[in-house]
Amino acid sequence: MVSKIKRRLASLPTLAKLALLLLILLLLLAAILLPIFLIPRHRRGPLPPATPPGDNCSSNSVVAFDFSPFLVQYKGGCVHRMDGTERVPAGVDEATGVTSKDVIIDHDTGLSARMYLPGGGKKKKGDLPVVVFYHGGAFVIMSPFEPKYHAYLNALVAKARVVAVSVDYRLAPEYPLPAAYDDSWAALGWVVRNAGAGPEPWLRDRGNLSRLFLAGDSAGANIVHNMAMRAGNGSGLDGGAAITGILLLDPYFWGKRPVGAETTDPATRRRYEATWSFVCGGRYGIDDPRIDPLVVPAAELRRLACSRVAVTVSGMDDFDARGKAYVAALNGSGWGGEVVQYETAGERHVYFLDAPASPKSAKELAFAAGYLSRD
Repeated sequence: MVSKIKRRLASLPTLAKLALLLLILLLLLAAILLPIFLIPRHRRGPLPPATPPGDNCSSNSVVAFDFSPFLVQYKGGCVHRMDGTERVPAGVDEATGVTSKDVIIDHDTGLSARMYLPGGGKKKKGDLPVVVFYHGGAFVIMSPFEPKYHAYLNALVAKARVVAVSVDYRLAPEYPLPAAYDDSWAALGWVVRNAGAGPEPWLRDRGNLSRLFLAGDSAGANIVHNMAMRAGNGSGLDGGAAITGILLLDPYFWGKRPVGAETTDPATRRRYEATWSFVCGGRYGIDDPRIDPLVVPAAELRRLACSRVAVTVSGMDDFDARGKAYVAALNGSGWGGEVVQYETAGERHVYFLDAPASPKSAKELAFAAGYLSRD
């Protein structure tokens, strides 16, 4: 082979020989350099910065209000939420058989809700109590789509066999109170109208409006009380509908002066006063009846528009004493309904959301479900 190439080169003119040799050299050079460009090279310089958080607060540094562990608001107005922003989709829950779906209540404000319908059993017209649920989160975090609340509603609806509407009200500080109260009232009106005449089929076909309950935890329990007071203070519900009962789970109530065994620590009390002012944009004082139902006279408390009240309290909760005082105030006001108190010793605020599988959580869930399903 080599000798043949030599003979052929020898027979070529000198200029042709040079051209051929140059071509061979170029081919050899390409063979050497081509792998260098094709093989990926490792980046030696600094990597680009990570994607900023969804709230886009990465450029802020001066804190305007620290509401840890819930959120931080910066001087520029940006809000960084530390919890309650995760979302899970609606659908069929395999563990309970409960089906959920999301609905829009008001396109202008963005008010929405997640609805729940129990599985199994015979489907009958108007066979299910209607529960309007308001989530907690200090008025500043959480939603019905958050995993803990979604799981809790699935469990509650399965056990109580109710049709439930979990309300996604607007949050402070972007929308300070009374935005959450106004949204909650609008959602309640929507539920009542649909349970009466539709068009929402789960409420129209399965909901029993004569067994209407409001339920919520923490800030949501505060909303429940305020909705029942609003219904009894002349606002009323559409079509003359009536609230059968309310369920307040570890209600978020506070006040200027300590009650019962409530803490007297000045720093703690200042903290709760400051956070309340934060969520309402300074509109209401800490002795306002929206946060402290004990300040109203007995005659006004008697206007609570329902016939049954259940309150749960937790022994290690800062709000425990005022929850008990609320029960005592109702009983002493001359209000003619039934008041039930359920107490869990040795547990913190809304412990049942964080530890749903614990025996205490299971007992409290059974209490709540029994209360909502009782004739």
